Amino acid sequence: MSGNFTFELLCIDPADINNQEAFVHALSYSSEVWNGKSPIITQDKNGQSFIKGEEGMLLTVLPVDTSKILTDLVEAAFVLRIESKYFETLEPYRQRLLKHLRENLKFAHIRILKDDISAEIANQLYPKINSVENLLRRYLIKFFFQRVGMNWWEVTATPKMIEKVKNRQRNRSNQFSYFINSDIEFADFDDLGLLIYKQSTGFNDPERVLELLDQVDTIEDLNELKGNLQGNYTKYFKTFFRDKNFEKLWKDMSKIRNKVAHQATFFHSELKKGKELSADLTRIITEAEKHIDEIVLSLKEKQAIHQAAVEVVREEEEEAAEQQAQEVMAGSRAPSDAPRDQEEIAHSDYDNRVKLTGPKVLGKIKLEHKVKSYHKTAAPGYMVITEEEIVTELEEALSLNYTDYVGLKWFVTQFLANKGYAIGTTYSLVNILIEQGSIVLYDKESPDGHMIKAVKLPG
Repeated sequence: MSGNFTFELLCIDPADINNQEAFVHALSYSSEVWNGKSPIITQDKNGQSFIKGEEGMLLTVLPVDTSKILTDLVEAAFVLRIESKYFETLEPYRQRLLKHLRENLKFAHIRILKDDISAEIANQLYPKINSVENLLRRYLIKFFFQRVGMNWWEVTATPKMIEKVKNRQRNRSNQFSYFINSDIEFADFDDLGLLIYKQSTGFNDPERVLELLDQVDTIEDLNELKGNLQGNYTKYFKTFFRDKNFEKLWKDMSKIRNKVAHQATFFHSELKKGKELSADLTRIITEAEKHIDEIVLSLKEKQAIHQAAVEVVREEEEEAAEQQAQEVMAGSRAPSDAPRDQEEIAHSDYDNRVKLTGPKVLGKIKLEHKVKSYHKTAAPGYMVITEEEIVTELEEALSLNYTDYVGLKWFVTQFLANKGYAIGTTYSLVNILIEQGSIVLYDKESPDGHMIKAVKLPG
């Protein structure tokens, strides 16, 4: 690959070098740096020495004035610039040079000022990373819409993801966001992968399977477990993602993506690895998309998926509670903070964390009004609803005197969400109760003439 590539360093405070000429000679003497070849020291028209290396590589040294530095005594500093027309020549040279500067010439500080090689690698990798990222977004939209429905994001994303995306939507609004549902567009690269490898019924996790085996007492229990292990959902994600090592591949790609985003130093091995990861992930996602239509979920699988989602929500709630406790403790230690009572701390901080859109029909319900032991400690947005509570809340919603029906979306995303319940786990449990016949789903024409999905109790 040819072009004009520059690698430029700021080299500060060497052990025994105090002038430009000495530095040039110290660089030219190392056969390791120059791949066993002998570079040529020559002079430009101003009489300044520079080095000619292999295939026309040029190395120049410029002294830096350190006399006006305010806080440190620096005896010598130099700008070291290497220029080459060939990527393949300069790419490996960088590491040999850095090793010589640090280990042999004993420079105390070395900083990169310009690295066209890393920029070239990043420019080659970014389109491939972007292509894989958008391919997974496409797959997630298609899969979860076909298996969950229009509100799949609220059902599938964790509270932490939903909160993060809402913040970004507020801060980065654009014209596209006005016309489209842009939730997954604002999701992190890591979170996109998490939406795949957190998809567990509990039956495709080896440790969970061992726990379930301990609970087997009869032949019927064993047959039921075998059926669950062979369920469509479990087999699908095991076959197309887990068995193909998707999680590790995605996390490896994430590390490279983060380096690209932060303009970090790259080496040729990372370019090669990034291309391989892109090809592997593209094959995995493309193949999985071809088989979306094959999945039909059993009730047992839906219940297991719901329980797995509940565990994720509770883990996130514990993390959020721990972080809030640390913030409260840090605030209490600050001398400028006025003391607040415990209830004020809890409700003000929780309300700042979770902001729900849409009209608040009944307003916030204080945490102490909840009767379940787990809910007493859960923050709004992280509370996991039970079957009994859904039925009770639906009865209350049906009794409101300003409507003769309860829309499913309104019931979950406003009525229950404004009371602090996690949207995703609520949606999945409502769908399970609908399949069990505990809640009736039906079509209803809204006052503005649109057909919507509404829910009611049977009978």
